[in-house]
Amino acid sequence: MIIPVAFVAHYNSSIQCITSVVLFLSLLYIQMLSQHDKLHISIVWTIDILAFILNIVLITVIVLKTPKYLRAYSVFLLFNAIIDLCTATASAMGSVRVVQDHHGSMIFLFLGPCSSFNQRLCRLCHALHVNLVQQSTFFLLLSFAFRLYVVGKEVGLRPLKRPIQITFLCVFSLIPMTIPTAINYFEQKSVSEAVLSRLHLKGYTASIFPIYGTPRATLLNTFIVMLSPTVMTFIFFVRRKLISRIAQAERTSKRHHIFIARALTFQMLLPLGVAVASTIWLWSIIQNQSNEFAERFLMIACSFFSLASPVINLVMLLPYRAAILCSKNTIRLRQTTFISV
Repeated sequence: MIIPVAFVAHYNSSIQCITSVVLFLSLLYIQMLSQHDKLHISIVWTIDILAFILNIVLITVIVLKTPKYLRAYSVFLLFNAIIDLCTATASAMGSVRVVQDHHGSMIFLFLGPCSSFNQRLCRLCHALHVNLVQQSTFFLLLSFAFRLYVVGKEVGLRPLKRPIQITFLCVFSLIPMTIPTAINYFEQKSVSEAVLSRLHLKGYTASIFPIYGTPRATLLNTFIVMLSPTVMTFIFFVRRKLISRIAQAERTSKRHHIFIARALTFQMLLPLGVAVASTIWLWSIIQNQSNEFAERFLMIACSFFSLASPVINLVMLLPYRAAILCSKNTIRLRQTTFISV
């Protein structure tokens, strides 16, 4: 037993040493940041830590407290919570600020802990953050479409999909997003010292990404700009049809559908917030001006997505709200063999 104990002791001391070095480097890095950068990190980390905690809570409640009638739809909620959890982690690790170089490119300044490890890690965190936000918007469309499918089943006629089938659908929907994520990652390049000096950014961990000039960059930026508006257009049409179908649904299940549709409607506002931040930033590019507020607000708005989504689901969906409040008077809604939402 002497060897294992010695090994464990050596392992623990190594971990403590590495942790101390990382903390020391992080403190040195933070000391060289401007006051605005420190405020930026504080806001991003506050949002991301709260998002991380609330998504863990939501995942736990979904796994342990989902009633039978909500089991199929809970697969969408579970996948969305996992995506938001990954988004919050990537955002906190990168804590990115976007800066334009006035020569057709944008520079990503990595203010987070990833800068103490490896620039490649920072690039990966940013690529994941940006594209997972897009994935959340697409999952919102899938959720609306599934609600319409379920209500259509009640008023007319389709067999309800099983949770395992919905799981395969969610997994399959993640595959296309790997392409823009990979392009975003590989298209980022190191920033020359001359550019950093010109923009007064010496000492920062940064990467440069062309807004235009290469086919891949043009394709990716067009995809980022067009995806959310396109998806939101579909969502508006699907929601309108969903509300109409809910009005025709049977009284015993209408209450369920109303609460879920209301939660989804609130989540529709989240992509609009990101769109507003993107518009402000794009306007500063068109004007060829450096707007520090727009550069910081863009990534903060993307981070807020992963915080607001679990809050909406925990507050608006009655079984999860009852579980969080530990209510003794658990909400009991009448169910029949065909009510499943």
